[in-house]
Amino acid sequence: MKKVLLIDGNNLMFRSYYATAYTGNIMKNSKGFPTNALYGFVGMMNKIISEEKPEYAMVAFDVGVNFRKQKYDTYKDGRVETPDDLKVQMPVAREILTAMGIKYFELEPYEADDIIGTFAKYCEADEDFQATIISSDKDLLQLLSPEVDIKLLKQKDYIRYNPESFKEDWGFEPIRMIDYKALAGDPSDNIPGVKGIGDKTAINLLKQYETIEDIYEHIDEIKGKMKEKLLDDKDNAFISKEIATIYRDVPLKTSLEDVKYLGPDMVSLNKIYEDLEFYSFINKSALMSKQVDVDISFIEVKEEKDIKDLEKEVSLYIESDKENYHDGNIIGIAICDSKNNYYIDRSNVSI
Repeated sequence: MKKVLLIDGNNLMFRSYYATAYTGNIMKNSKGFPTNALYGFVGMMNKIISEEKPEYAMVAFDVGVNFRKQKYDTYKDGRVETPDDLKVQMPVAREILTAMGIKYFELEPYEADDIIGTFAKYCEADEDFQATIISSDKDLLQLLSPEVDIKLLKQKDYIRYNPESFKEDWGFEPIRMIDYKALAGDPSDNIPGVKGIGDKTAINLLKQYETIEDIYEHIDEIKGKMKEKLLDDKDNAFISKEIATIYRDVPLKTSLEDVKYLGPDMVSLNKIYEDLEFYSFINKSALMSKQVDVDISFIEVKEEKDIKDLEKEVSLYIESDKENYHDGNIIGIAICDSKNNYYIDRSNVSI
């Protein structure tokens, strides 16, 4: 089976941003450009690729006004406006993905969920492919099938769902998530549902009747206040189901073969990391191969006087015995300005 990753790009970027934004001290590079969401995004993408080892991979993003908002103007009302220091990081995330060798997709008026749903449908139509969706968005659980599983991200870990484990946890089939939202609603998306019907009641109704259509066909079997609530909010129930249903025929004009993962362009990726000052992510072997035909000489520094007329703006590189220099011992330090390159060997200095 060929493994395909379907990744919710907006979800990963928002998770990365808010994981640190609450402190009020947004990570920035020396030019003042915010980088906290991008740093977390790169870390998560590296981990996902390392753990999942895909043969195919794509990332989906939201863009513009979606058709749900066009049809139901209260959809997602009440959400906090995307912070400006997150907005400016989104285009760079796309540049990073291109350098990583991972294609991304966005198409107005569709949401990332719809694009992922369309790719999941591609996988279901070809028995050679097995897809894994990566997101913390429970809306995507409706896409579970024998050909599609989901790695549902939690705060510190994840739950991997397939149709069987989902039904064991929830008590109904994955596609019935749209009926669950129709009854219980979803405050995060401003999906109204049926007023007064909570999670437990919605689950119990779906275990008995499976769909909201079945519920209303057998409404006379339901007694008391619950029947009254269902009748009072019948229109909202059907509107909510329509909003919650992922559209799976987005006209992308692409195929699974277009998202074959061939690995990153490390020279391009390292250039982006240098600009962002993500030094811990820079692949040193790629930098060496990039510089192989370039004559670079270093002045060995043993005493402070060996560093002469250092310019105000310099580049600093810390060499450590571990990938993360915070966890390791510093072996040496390189300092470069536009004129000279200095190297300090910690074992041979009197500074």
